[in-house]
Amino acid sequence: MQIKSILGLPFETLKEEFIRNGFSLLDAKRVFPWIHPKLVKTFEEMSDVPKRVREKLPDFFSLERPICKILQESSDGTIKTLLEFKDNNCIETVFIPDEKRNTICVSSQVGCPIGCRFCNTGTQQFCRNLTSSEIMAQIIFWIEWQKKLNADPITNIVFMGMGEPLLNSQNLFAVLEILLNKKTYNFSRNKITVSTSGIVNDAIVELAKFGVKLAVSLHASNDKKRSELMPINNKYKISEVLSAVQNYHKLSNTSHITFEYLLLDGINDSEDDAIELSKLLRKFGGARARVNLIMFNSWNGSKFRGASDEKANYFSKILLSRGIRTIIRKSRGRDIFAACGQLKSEDKMIYG
Repeated sequence: MQIKSILGLPFETLKEEFIRNGFSLLDAKRVFPWIHPKLVKTFEEMSDVPKRVREKLPDFFSLERPICKILQESSDGTIKTLLEFKDNNCIETVFIPDEKRNTICVSSQVGCPIGCRFCNTGTQQFCRNLTSSEIMAQIIFWIEWQKKLNADPITNIVFMGMGEPLLNSQNLFAVLEILLNKKTYNFSRNKITVSTSGIVNDAIVELAKFGVKLAVSLHASNDKKRSELMPINNKYKISEVLSAVQNYHKLSNTSHITFEYLLLDGINDSEDDAIELSKLLRKFGGARARVNLIMFNSWNGSKFRGASDEKANYFSKILLSRGIRTIIRKSRGRDIFAACGQLKSEDKMIYG
């Protein structure tokens, strides 16, 4: 019989699993608070659960954490870890400290099936979706890490790591349900961001029910150029993506939608590109759009170069002058391959 990890099961799912395996509703009610938010590592620690139940639980369920294989700290304080799961598959997850917040970047898949040309993760062969427990385990890792250091708690969570979250939506939703639960972590929906490459399916509608922030990887303002950078655009054109995002904005009641735009030298960083992008987003609804301009973070084998600081500043000024709120996002953890577009767990040679 396969033992099931219950780290990422919302209470209703946990209850169903317990009843199916011969436990009672009361057992589930007693166990759940020990998992979240107490984060015990063994069933034996659950002091108000009857001994006979505690002894039986390991036959069916697990609280096992992944193994931390590698931990690296950047010169700017960013920390990246390589976590290994029971089947020996690995993912990377990142902790980004700042003066006013502590953000963690969480992965949703082993590898990525999207294959964006500029992304190191896209060069890794896609293996599988992460389970809800494997996604939750990353968050638990960083919560426990901060507690061990007696440091400030995690304030923000971004699902921007390895993989496409909306292609693993049900496991993502299970984790969101746990995080937003007032009796567990009580995260604000405004402190959680889900990133997508522009997947237009039922998942984006279902995600709106959680009301979390949405970040859309745009990276070009016309279909021809975007398809060259992001093959997913051959399936979901920009007009379809923007239509779905407008619907998300309405259903989720979020204040704005973030559009990620990676500046690549000589490819999408010209004055014409900036003007075209501003027109596109003004049509979308300029006040509802926020643009994060991202500086390219190099990785082994990449054929791209990042735009210069001067070009980035000029690009930003054009957007701002046309009423589009824009920031140039600061790269963090670049020296340990922890920055945007650098994560990869397949080739461990990059760790030296």
